[in-house]
Amino acid sequence: MKIAFLSFYSGHLNRGVETYLNQLATRLSPYHQVTVYQSGPKITSKAFTTHVIPVKISHSSNDLPATHLTKRLFIDHSKRQELIFYLKALPHLLKNNYNIICPLNSGWPIPILRLLTIITQDKLVLAGHSGPGWDDRWNLLFRPDLFICFTSAQLAWARRASLWPNQRLALLPHAVDTRIFSPWGPIRNLKLQRPIIINVAASTKEKRVEQGIRAVARLKQGSFIHLGQGPLDERINNLGYKLLGKSRFLHTLVPHQQTPDYYRSADLFTFCPYDREAFGLVYLEALASNLPVVATNDPIRKEIIGKAGLYVTNPQDVDEYASVLKQALAKKWGSQPRRQAQKFSWDKVIDQYLKLFNQLVSS
Repeated sequence: MKIAFLSFYSGHLNRGVETYLNQLATRLSPYHQVTVYQSGPKITSKAFTTHVIPVKISHSSNDLPATHLTKRLFIDHSKRQELIFYLKALPHLLKNNYNIICPLNSGWPIPILRLLTIITQDKLVLAGHSGPGWDDRWNLLFRPDLFICFTSAQLAWARRASLWPNQRLALLPHAVDTRIFSPWGPIRNLKLQRPIIINVAASTKEKRVEQGIRAVARLKQGSFIHLGQGPLDERINNLGYKLLGKSRFLHTLVPHQQTPDYYRSADLFTFCPYDREAFGLVYLEALASNLPVVATNDPIRKEIIGKAGLYVTNPQDVDEYASVLKQALAKKWGSQPRRQAQKFSWDKVIDQYLKLFNQLVSS
């Protein structure tokens, strides 16, 4: 079987989407011919084939609200750059006769690829990386051959959102490599006040990094580490150093392969995004490192974290957020976080992908 993944930001960014793709493509490659099309530089050590289509990335519209008209119409600068990337990829897709085409971005490339796969009889596979909302409603509108949901809550939403009564849906969770992310291994010598609370997320409004900083500042002691970057970097730094100082705040960006060291160096993980967040691979990474989690109180987060964490009903309420952090730090968790992560091991999930893709192509 020949499988093509298209990921505009791969090679440039290592967010949850790009990490998911790298892991999935690596694990599919022993069984199938896998090609990843990306705009970023090629990494030669990959088990799969990488094809670079150079198009400059831009974050110039990332600070616009999700409801902004240009974002709803997929004509903001970032989406226009993505469209150029996909248009340049079309000749390659036509030439190589793939069985499955799987784009990881949304917008105008989706109807173009839907038309292409109707002509070529290839299978179009989409996944709900954007989470319940406008982008995935758009993706479902064009009736992909398969739409992958990462949680049962997202699956229920997709059934309601799809206009097609026979839309093929599948529940396949994100997964984590529990050998790489584990409590055993190198740690960082962080000169920060204990306990250390770590957050791994993009520096954007919907990730609520600032609320985490304010909550930690309400505690009598403890530090906040933010791993990530984005349009709010300067604002986050100003707030962190103002409220916590250098002995209690660290904001940095490290290669993804170094993040296990930071998880192992912390005492608690927190990430309280908007409820539109599709999954949150970082939860699994933290849990696999045996870190308890404080997260947003919504069905998706509860399905991922279970009893290995505590939940904040209103992350905008700094007092409530701080209180939940305090409770989580005081509780004896044992190996409960690690056991929860093992339910999402790639060793289990990849078999589901192989079975599903084989069924799709043979149908």
